[in-house]
Amino acid sequence: MLTLAKSKFHNVSIDVLSEPFFVFSEKSGFRDCNVAAEYLLHDLGYSQKPHNEKLEIFAQKLSKHSLEESPLIVKIGESRYDLVTQQADDIVFLRLIPAIEDPNLVRLMTTFEMVPWGVLMIDVSKESNSITYCNERAANYFQTAQGNIMHQSVRNVFRVFGMNEDLTDKLYTSDRGHYDFETKQANKTVWYRFHFIPYRTNIDSCLVLIENTTDSKILEGQYFHTQRLESLGRLAGGVAHDFNNILSIVDGYARMGKKQVGGDSTLFTYLDKIEQAVQRGSALTSQLLTFGRHKISKDTVFDLGKLVKDQESLVRPLMDASITLNIRVEENVFISVPPDNICQILLNLCINSRDAMIDGGNLIVEVRKGLENDAILRVIDTGIGMNDEIKSRIFDPFYTTKDQGKGTGLGLSMVYGLVKDMKGEIQVLSKEGSGTSMTVHLPLSDKRPEIPEIIKDSDGNVQLKGFTAMVAEDEPELLSILSSTLEDIGIKVLKASNGNEALVMQDEYNGNIDFLLTDVVMPNLNGVKLAELFASVRPESKIMFMSGYPANGDLARVPLPEDALMMPKPINVEKLISILQDMASNAPSHEYKEKWKSETGQWRNA
Repeated sequence: MLTLAKSKFHNVSIDVLSEPFFVFSEKSGFRDCNVAAEYLLHDLGYSQKPHNEKLEIFAQKLSKHSLEESPLIVKIGESRYDLVTQQADDIVFLRLIPAIEDPNLVRLMTTFEMVPWGVLMIDVSKESNSITYCNERAANYFQTAQGNIMHQSVRNVFRVFGMNEDLTDKLYTSDRGHYDFETKQANKTVWYRFHFIPYRTNIDSCLVLIENTTDSKILEGQYFHTQRLESLGRLAGGVAHDFNNILSIVDGYARMGKKQVGGDSTLFTYLDKIEQAVQRGSALTSQLLTFGRHKISKDTVFDLGKLVKDQESLVRPLMDASITLNIRVEENVFISVPPDNICQILLNLCINSRDAMIDGGNLIVEVRKGLENDAILRVIDTGIGMNDEIKSRIFDPFYTTKDQGKGTGLGLSMVYGLVKDMKGEIQVLSKEGSGTSMTVHLPLSDKRPEIPEIIKDSDGNVQLKGFTAMVAEDEPELLSILSSTLEDIGIKVLKASNGNEALVMQDEYNGNIDFLLTDVVMPNLNGVKLAELFASVRPESKIMFMSGYPANGDLARVPLPEDALMMPKPINVEKLISILQDMASNAPSHEYKEKWKSETGQWRNA
């Protein structure tokens, strides 16, 4: 058989062409024909192939079937063909291209070419299971021409495509079925689903629809990845809270130890170092909770530089000792986006840079205002860099250059999605062996964060604008009255009916909580335990207890720490506002505690 070309299907002969095809030599006459042409030889009066027959003689026999209105159209049997000739050197090719005349058939063929799936029609009446129709999309999926698939065995086509499983049973079954297949095309993973739809007419056939499921597979992978992240977030939250309990115990014993030794003692210095380490640990768990939150974050106006600087204590431990981290930020770069998004972007970019610096190097994080009224977050590393091909694909989901098991290929894809969601842009500059710079551009905000301030009018009335307080009280009416009182002086109030609810609310709240006012005796989680946990997560919050019982002594329901500040019930509103004002002005705690002691004459100040 004469081979015309080479393609993905090895040496492709003229048998792959769907239309009748004849090959002649001007010198030696008839050379060959394909399978489709063999069926016509009988109608032309041949009992076998006309070996060595001259082209002129064959053309005369064809001319007897030509139509009067057009000698280039021949009718053989019940089919009409357009006669097309081509010549290369002394070889002449005769092609008989079927002329489609039935308008319904034309519409059907056009429809097959327009549908968003690959379409194969397979004749299963013969053992060869040959493909009788293939639309252009299916041919594109197989990365070859339509003619190279027509009249081929479906098994051979599938095998060359990489589908080594025997799918013959799906062709003959009376039920519909499908087969999912994963392959590599242009260095990308592509997923297909083959739908087998058998049907029986006068010719046993099977319709195969080929669906490209790559997009849905990617979305499915992102969904499961998100589910895993949410699970990890919940785990991180649980671990952080438990770890905060341990930190609270360590901190408590360190404070107790300091009271037993002199201030000039070496042991006192060691205990002080322990307290400092507890504060650092508390700050880390607080930031870990930020990354672990599973709520949908809302846009918040904040200083980008300050937020990035605050994340240094979380990013630095992720770096190897061989990597030098340098964070340079400009102040007053205000943006209005979910803060958690920035934390995720920063973490992913820094980890990506770390992994690119195999032998160590310098990692620079910059925050500044851009020239286009934008905020710039830039991460620069001195790693291995990237070539143009890798650089063009780094934001593709599931694309990774890391070894198996060391990367999901979703980190930078998530960064890209977050940046786009925030109406920003990300630029990548990189060169092999020269490091990488990734720059995130975000719109600047015209607004400014609300700055807490203490306002006094001419009558001496006090307003604490921009401050936030959490009130934990299990008596609903008292909770409502106390909250209204604080709101009247400008404080934003978070209301919790018990200690557990207060912990959940502070975890979900993005901003600072300046004050915690908690009842001492509450069900499930009492105020003292709540205060311990609250202080470990939010060490900057100032805490005040409320109770109708004495702080300590025989009548105390729950003993308080000796240095605790407590407001007796019923609440004296004027004195409460006075103490909150002192707290808000950042007066040293011993000053407002002494003031409270002198005014009440009841509560001991340690």
